[in-house]
Amino acid sequence: MGILHALERIFVPSKKQEETLVELKEIFCKRKDDDFIKRFNTAALGTEYKNPDSSSRQDALQIMKAGEKVRLIWDAATSDKKPVVYLVRKGGRKQISMPNCFGRLSNKVATDVCRWLTKDNIVTAARVVKIVGGTRKRPKLGCVLELSTYPAPEKKWFSKYL
Repeated sequence: MGILHALERIFVPSKKQEETLVELKEIFCKRKDDDFIKRFNTAALGTEYKNPDSSSRQDALQIMKAGEKVRLIWDAATSDKKPVVYLVRKGGRKQISMPNCFGRLSNKVATDVCRWLTKDNIVTAARVVKIVGGTRKRPKLGCVLELSTYPAPEKKWFSKYL
């Protein structure tokens, strides 16, 4: 059986045994609309591609509506490269489901969001402003997001020991 697997790895490139470290972290933010630091709009990228499990991002966008909250999922394993922040529909479940992923943030915005989180102690919340496309001229759907930044809450881990 070992020889068969070795031959598959040699002759079938898709069967290569590559280990990929995936460390996803949700950028959680409890919204307080009155004391935001910064608010800006940005487009979702990669909405026309398929997810790694071959689910369609366009299908996830068809379900979304303006005003819906979006989960920001940071791939923390890419610390040596440019950070990647995926956009996932908020569902009733806490579990992240790949068919709910509909795109990602641009490299510049993702770098800013990760820097704010790790160095400046600022969290980011996202919501859908507008779904674009779906017309004869632009058949592929796209999405405009509103990102709001808030100061992260103080951690009071020591208060229960006082």
